[in-house]
Amino acid sequence: RGLGDVYKRQIMNNDIFNHIINRLLSNANDALKDAQANDKDEFYVGKKLAYYEVLDTIKNDLIIAEYDLQECGLDIDLDNDYL
Repeated sequence: RGLGDVYKRQIMNNDIFNHIINRLLSNANDALKDAQANDKDEFYVGKKLAYYEVLDTIKNDLIIAEYDLQECGLDIDLDNDYL
């Protein structure tokens, strides 16, 4: 296997990773809407916070790894959007 194969796998892995992050963001936005509509229900509020925690952890690790947050959609203010 040459460097070209490694590069192709890296691009494919980034595409898959970015897709997964976008799905998480979509689910988190749904959870946010549910929590706003049911702000007294601990389940919906907890679900929203769980998505926040997951996304915040991933985002912090990506910052340390110097990953392009814009590429995966995490170039947002999670605290402002979900807390």
